[in-house]
Amino acid sequence: MKRIFSLPIIGLFIALFLGTLISKAQQHFTVEVKGKGKPMILIHGLTCSGDVWKETVVHYQDKYECHIVTLSGFGGNAPALQENFLSAVKDDIIAYAKNKKLKKPVIVGHSMGGFISFWAAASAPGLFEKVIAIDGVPFMPALQMPGATVETAKPVADNMYKNMSSQTHEQFEANTKMYLGTMITSPQHVDEVMEIVKKADVKTQAQVMYEMMSTDLRAAVASIDCPVLLMGAWIAYKNYGVTHDAALAGYSAQVSNVKQASVEISDTAKHFIFYDDPNWFFAKADAFLK
Repeated sequence: MKRIFSLPIIGLFIALFLGTLISKAQQHFTVEVKGKGKPMILIHGLTCSGDVWKETVVHYQDKYECHIVTLSGFGGNAPALQENFLSAVKDDIIAYAKNKKLKKPVIVGHSMGGFISFWAAASAPGLFEKVIAIDGVPFMPALQMPGATVETAKPVADNMYKNMSSQTHEQFEANTKMYLGTMITSPQHVDEVMEIVKKADVKTQAQVMYEMMSTDLRAAVASIDCPVLLMGAWIAYKNYGVTHDAALAGYSAQVSNVKQASVEISDTAKHFIFYDDPNWFFAKADAFLK
């Protein structure tokens, strides 16, 4: 016996199907919105969450509508691991900006967030007004090892993934606290970030590090059609022979294919530039945004 579906029932099935697709569209992060004005998307770095942007949001929320992103597997958010996780995050950022009808948002990223910001802007020309990358680059291995390629970096990435993913959370926290001392000057900020680290999913952090070590965006960023500001830091590596000029050359090489790129190097801040030297950070960012 034939079953004849009415138009309302068919419409219900379509709505449910589309609803499922939409619910899966932004499954790789959550967003908190604060402030009013021009849209600004803020993406945190490895082991962190949107909480690292508290001071930045206070500075900008009177003029900008701040969309504060926290990725899955970070800050207590449930993991949503998959192959090519960061590529999926990048796609979700683009979809979020479009679905929310954000008009020419500024995208700001720290470390991993800078990497994602470069990728999103390169993948969606015309969508973003400006990019600010804070010690996040298109290909991290080449910053540490000039001349590095995906092929030469992959064994390092494989080994790093194996070591990180096998850690217990206690081991992960202990190792992260040791590294944070080279990335943040203030003990108070180290403690604040460590509270966020306790909520991070270890396997997600390992996957993200692997993907950043094995993905080279230096050619892709040639597609970016908006101004880019890359902020770099070097002082933590002074005792290893790194100089201001060497750091400037390394960061500049990372964005040599970007049509409208400027590079600023802090001589006082470590990796978390917005914590270590907020006056310098806001002065450079404000000038660029104007």
